[in-house]
Amino acid sequence: RAQSHIYLWLDLKRQIAGQQSLHWHSFGNLFSSLQQTMIADSGSSEDVLQHTGGGKALNLWRMSRFHFCRVPSWFCLTTAAFDAFVEENELVSLLTVSQDLHAKAEAVEEAFKSSRVPQSLEEEIVARLDQEHFTGRFVAVRSSGTDEDSAAHSFAGQFESYLFRRGRVEVMEAVRQCWASCFSERVMKHRQDCGMALSGVKMAVVIQVMINSECSGVAFSRHPLKPISSTCSYVEAVYGQGEGLVSGELSSDGYEVDRTTLAVTSKVAEKDEMFVQAPDGGVVKIDVPNEKRKEPVLTQNQAVEVGQLVVVLETNLGRPQDFEWAYEEGTLYCLQVRPVATLPPTCFLDFSVSGSVPTLWDNSNIVESYSGVTSPLTFSFAAEAYCRVYTLSLKIAGVPDDILERYKPYLANMLGFVRGNVYYNLMNWYRSLSLLPIGDTSKFMDTMMGVKQALEPELERAFGAISETAPKYGIWTKVKVMAGIAHKVFYIDSLVDGFFANFNKHYEAFLALNLEAMSLVELTDYLKHLYQNMMDKWEVPVYNDTYVMIFFGLLKKLVSRFLCVGDDTKAQSLQNDLLCGQGDVESTKPTKTLMKIAEYVDSTGGALREWFLTERDEVAQLVDSGKKQVGSGGSGSGTVRQRRSSAASVNRKENGGGDLAAQKSEVLRQIRDFLMLYGFRCVNEMKLESKTLHDDPGIVQTLLAMFLLHSMQAGCLTGFVLDAIVGYVRSQSYSVDAMERREKEIKEAAEAEVAAKLPIHKRVFFNWVLFHARRGVRHRENTRFARTKMWGCFRSVFRAIGNCLARLGLIDQKMDVFYLTIDEIFAFVDGRSVTNNLHGLVELRRAETEGYEKSLPPPERFMTRGACGPYWLFPSLVDDMNLLKQLEAEASSDPNVLTGTPCCPGVVEAAVRVVYSIDEARGLDDEILVTSRTDPGWVPLYPLCKGLLIERGSLLSHSAVVARELGLPTIVGISGGLMKRLKTGMKVRMDGGKGKVTIVRDGDAHEEDTQEPEES
Repeated sequence: RAQSHIYLWLDLKRQIAGQQSLHWHSFGNLFSSLQQTMIADSGSSEDVLQHTGGGKALNLWRMSRFHFCRVPSWFCLTTAAFDAFVEENELVSLLTVSQDLHAKAEAVEEAFKSSRVPQSLEEEIVARLDQEHFTGRFVAVRSSGTDEDSAAHSFAGQFESYLFRRGRVEVMEAVRQCWASCFSERVMKHRQDCGMALSGVKMAVVIQVMINSECSGVAFSRHPLKPISSTCSYVEAVYGQGEGLVSGELSSDGYEVDRTTLAVTSKVAEKDEMFVQAPDGGVVKIDVPNEKRKEPVLTQNQAVEVGQLVVVLETNLGRPQDFEWAYEEGTLYCLQVRPVATLPPTCFLDFSVSGSVPTLWDNSNIVESYSGVTSPLTFSFAAEAYCRVYTLSLKIAGVPDDILERYKPYLANMLGFVRGNVYYNLMNWYRSLSLLPIGDTSKFMDTMMGVKQALEPELERAFGAISETAPKYGIWTKVKVMAGIAHKVFYIDSLVDGFFANFNKHYEAFLALNLEAMSLVELTDYLKHLYQNMMDKWEVPVYNDTYVMIFFGLLKKLVSRFLCVGDDTKAQSLQNDLLCGQGDVESTKPTKTLMKIAEYVDSTGGALREWFLTERDEVAQLVDSGKKQVGSGGSGSGTVRQRRSSAASVNRKENGGGDLAAQKSEVLRQIRDFLMLYGFRCVNEMKLESKTLHDDPGIVQTLLAMFLLHSMQAGCLTGFVLDAIVGYVRSQSYSVDAMERREKEIKEAAEAEVAAKLPIHKRVFFNWVLFHARRGVRHRENTRFARTKMWGCFRSVFRAIGNCLARLGLIDQKMDVFYLTIDEIFAFVDGRSVTNNLHGLVELRRAETEGYEKSLPPPERFMTRGACGPYWLFPSLVDDMNLLKQLEAEASSDPNVLTGTPCCPGVVEAAVRVVYSIDEARGLDDEILVTSRTDPGWVPLYPLCKGLLIERGSLLSHSAVVARELGLPTIVGISGGLMKRLKTGMKVRMDGGKGKVTIVRDGDAHEEDTQEPEES
């Protein structure tokens, strides 16, 4: 029968090759015959195994074709046999999809156990077992799922296998149990988690001669812990049967076999137990003889034989392989092989295929703006923004057009999208900076971004190549560019004033728009208007960033050279103190405004204080109801001044007369004013998909409910604000004057130290640099605040576009627009889209995004070689390229000490609150806040905590700047696994001036208080 299938297929191929008339019924005949083939073996066609044999059988078939593999005899019951069993026993209705996976699994197992294998099929199986290679032998009966052992899914250990079975009754029982295991709860849950179909599932079964092994194990053609390396294979071995190794029940020896030299590095475990054949079939666990427990399972030659064989299998099968083997009477047998689903094809390591140019990825600073998984629309918008703004800035700085055109590919790729996370492509940043004829700025840029490591030798060479190929300007061009930069530095204040004049004009115009009344064409046209009049006028903030980079770097050098020789920690601390307490930093104003509202509530006291603290539902409803009548930005509601006037009218209507009524009216007015001025702000505010204080009722509730101590009705838009104010009142942490006095004291003490240590001639130059560093940092924070407003404008327009697309039935809901890219939106409206299936695109991206959110984030700093995309498909490769592994290991040497970058001085000893997201910070009260990253949306929490410890960040990250302005002891960029080492409730002592965290007591830690993302 198998031969007839091969002849049919060869005849079909001949028809195609001869370009004869193709008879479509041939395909039908082939498919029909495949369906009828119930038993296949090594002599069957690959098509039969591929379509109906399952992964395990297909890989056995492939391995059986190689002369160098000794494979025990086997045959396979195909999915056609499974279908026949199901149909004969009328089990089709039982295999429908069910939400209750546990109950369904039990029902299937019971039904399969009591059903009979079709008589003709059973007789054919028995006849096979009576053939020469099977006669009287024990067999293994193994499940072979149709999705198992594929390049995408291994299902390792998910399906059932039954060892040492013999005779009709035992084999038939094992076959039925294998079929039933296809519907076990753990398998169906695994399919569900992987996004695989739960219906139409079928199972094939492999029956193979059992090897009574003296030792066995698993081999990998690449080391599991070093997936990017191709230098060695890895072998694990146990005595007896490999069942205990696969299940993880037994300790095993490990052998690294060098592919080139065949040198073996072994790690021998103490092996107490082993699995062997039971007298009546199956396996039994027994003790390993004492004299063998500490001896290696394999000889040197055996380890090399297994290690070489798995490498040859990888070469012939084209992918890294996971290989199960066994030795019986000194002969090596190949039991199973499967591709390693987490690794790419072997040719990935071939530079002629993927390329070899190194790329350096780092998210030290940008993680604050785009923390965690980010939407495709946000990334595409941010990438476009970086390209436009930096190209324009370089052009205005005087870089010639022909050079800009040559560097366009680098400017267009300053950001990367790594499994949904935004990263800097640092090599392209270095290339872009090389266009400025002002010397090597890479070290200043690294300081500003807060990168934790100098360039690796390979990257150093690549960077050297970047420097060598940088434009060689003539003297006149250099003078022209340098003069342009100097001019902008000299007039930076007036340039910033002009920038804000233009920005505020267009921002006020935006607030007067009714976006919901605009069509798709009008909205995309308005996007182009925003690009032209806001984003394309963003050169001043970029000049200021360059200005900050230079003077902040110079200040760091001067402090280290003149004031803190040989003490980098002290230098960082002094530099921070000198930049503290500048005032007039826009980013601190929202928090200070909330603190002043809290001061009004507490100082007024009496009935107002009691009402505000105990009737939060009523307060929230009054603020919300007034806000709805007044309106919100970007929806045709007029200017801020008009809305304030309207809000005052609403307040008068709410409370009537009386002192308490007037006090309520005043505090409600202050809260509404805050929402009108800062309602565009939110957690993760640079991510366009994030929800703001101006969102529709219900949508924001998920974000804000985390801060509510009492039950509040859906639709409250002010929970975050009220919770912050209540926290300030209860802790009396609202004195802005006291905070500013502390900042001033820190700054004056640092200035006194400078005055005492530096002679006058050095002090003049030092103070000149300090003046410019302070001015640049202040402008940087204020322009970043404007950037947040601009992002809010674009966010509103994109949501309005999403609303139009949803009304047209092209996407399900308006928020789905964030799964598209900005180019796809423009192309669809303009009529040049390569696909009109927006719904399909959304579902594809949604599934990818959900997968990214379930997996652990990529490392902070890593390198790729050649094409980058293949790395994103295999997270283990990215993790293996982590360039900070050594630093993290060194930082972990003392279990009770962690170090980072000091940002704001102060020694604090208190319990910590470890949070992975802002919702876990509910009820923060005089604790040290510990988190992996923050953004401006977290700032209102700062007065409620005693200190701040952040795993990511730099001296110029928003967290550091605002913490300095608020005088909050802060350490950022903490190495050594901050989020893993500290648990909520631990008591630590943090020294913000030295960047040192010491664990004082960990007995009160509560691990259940925080939820670390699970690895899928």
